[in-house]
Amino acid sequence: MKRLKIVVTGSSDQGFLQLYSSLKEEGFDISQFKSLPEFLTRKGRNLPSLILFNLDNSKLKEYVFKEIKKAYPAVPVIILSSPEPDCIKKSLQLVKIGAYDYLKKPFTMDELKIVIRRALKEKMQNLSGVSMKKDDLDFSSFLPGFIVGKNHQMRQAITLAQKVAPTDFTVLIQGESGTGKEMVASLIHSLSRRRKKDFLKLNCAALTESIMESELFGYERGAFTGADTKKKGLFAAIDGGTILLDEITETSTNTQAKLLRIIENKEFIPVGGTAPVKCDVRIIAATNKDLREEIQRKRFRSDLYFRINTFTIYLPPLRERKEDIPLFIDHFVKKYSTCLKKEIEGLSSEIYEILLNYPWPGNIRELETTVLRMVVTCSKPFITLEEVKDVLPAMSKNRKSPLPFEKAREKFLSCWEEKYIKELLLVSRGNISQAAKRAGVTRAYLYKKINKYQIDLAFYRKKASFVF
Repeated sequence: MKRLKIVVTGSSDQGFLQLYSSLKEEGFDISQFKSLPEFLTRKGRNLPSLILFNLDNSKLKEYVFKEIKKAYPAVPVIILSSPEPDCIKKSLQLVKIGAYDYLKKPFTMDELKIVIRRALKEKMQNLSGVSMKKDDLDFSSFLPGFIVGKNHQMRQAITLAQKVAPTDFTVLIQGESGTGKEMVASLIHSLSRRRKKDFLKLNCAALTESIMESELFGYERGAFTGADTKKKGLFAAIDGGTILLDEITETSTNTQAKLLRIIENKEFIPVGGTAPVKCDVRIIAATNKDLREEIQRKRFRSDLYFRINTFTIYLPPLRERKEDIPLFIDHFVKKYSTCLKKEIEGLSSEIYEILLNYPWPGNIRELETTVLRMVVTCSKPFITLEEVKDVLPAMSKNRKSPLPFEKAREKFLSCWEEKYIKELLLVSRGNISQAAKRAGVTRAYLYKKINKYQIDLAFYRKKASFVF
């Protein structure tokens, strides 16, 4: 996956360093050009994802801006304007002729990041409306830190997310805690027709039944003690948008019935109300539990299950996508090294072995926390086990020392020999004479091996009539 590239024009060295250090933490690649000739020289190289256009005076800037837009018509440009009235006026003119937006100095890095994300998000939404190759989609451009990886099952999940995103169908995302369900839900919303509307994430496990119903559906004045005024619910507030109901199995059956009504009829009744309220909200449900098992235990309504199960996206746990673990490790090392202003190049092979063989019950979230602790603890350019052994006590205990060569060889040969003899008896239908002849050994030698591995000869003779 390509990393996000941001180009900064004409900024001072100090200003560029501030931008560089802050945006680098978000996983962005930042580069700079100080003049139009320098920009024209770099034209045709790596295509930037976004351009920050520094406007410290209003002279000749419109000409430079037009040249940039001519070279990169699809790349959003954000104007970083000096507070002088002439520069503000020029910034507004540039917005009218194609700049995405402008920020007046001084601004905070958080303000800049918000505008950058919004610009990149809209860019991706525009691109998703035209013909694109699947491999060309760069999710990191609007979901920084999102890693698809090499795992086939995960790639299938993302492909399905891309296909279902433009529709209005309800989506169910299943997977263990920490596998990235919230990120995939954000991806679906970002590629949907509702992308310009709100996207709300609600953890159903964090709210009681009464509070959840009041938050989701709102309530009328006097509906209960303390309801002095009428309150608008979340479904009414994000009309036209998308809501992620995380851990949907934690909702009560009463709340589930109301959710079913919203899916089927696009309406709900506020707490204490009598008249239905219309709403158009797309529901994405997520859970780490087996819903069929929850239905059998009478904890989840089967009718709601069949409505939210229109499209199910399963996210594999990290232990089933070991080929992606190095990608996450490298990403988190770079992320937190930059954040903590440390120059850490990587991990020793010993730590890689431990991390690759650990089962990761907390999945990506646990891996990120582990790498963060290692980066904080490390005081050298390279993370070694000796330096971070206190961070990985449980993982280190699970690590098995390799056997001595001769014992490993003996174990390997024994496993191979036992398997070979069992296959031999299966093909020979338990007939020792035929098995010995096929193997080129004596009957006595074969019996010796059968006794050594405690192979049930009667089993293979009984199976004989069913083999072929």
